[in-house]
Amino acid sequence: MSKIPFLGEGCYLWEENINAAIRWGKKHYTNKYRIVEYVDVTINVDDLLDLTNRRDIGYFKELQKTYIDKRPASAKWTIGIWIEFFKKVKALNELKFPFNYIKADEHLPEREKDEYERGKAYFADGLPYYTYLEPLYMLCIIDKKQLSFKEKRLL
Repeated sequence: MSKIPFLGEGCYLWEENINAAIRWGKKHYTNKYRIVEYVDVTINVDDLLDLTNRRDIGYFKELQKTYIDKRPASAKWTIGIWIEFFKKVKALNELKFPFNYIKADEHLPEREKDEYERGKAYFADGLPYYTYLEPLYMLCIIDKKQLSFKEKRLL
């Protein structure tokens, strides 16, 4: 089986984050890459599986549970494998998986780099609670031909 990317096969963008695109290009294309910026992308909410939204996460988990009950070994699948599986089941008209866009919050494997890139910020002095002011929202576009935008720029 070939390696399945983060959110399955598709075209990947980062929401409002050129630095993430640069980091990815350097790592995967050894500095031989170009960045394309899509301006004013329009996404119909019904076409988006937003894994930063609790309702959509709940929907995704319910779909998983349906198949884990039938095939317990699938509990160990990665998100990318699940998405590819759901796309195949959808193609058989056996599943409601109407999404062309899948959004997730990427976390980097090295904690210090993750905290730096994502803009870790504490809520109050002396307390360990924090948030990220620069989340790494990635967007997988399953069918790029359906992408609607105002302008495309080569940076």
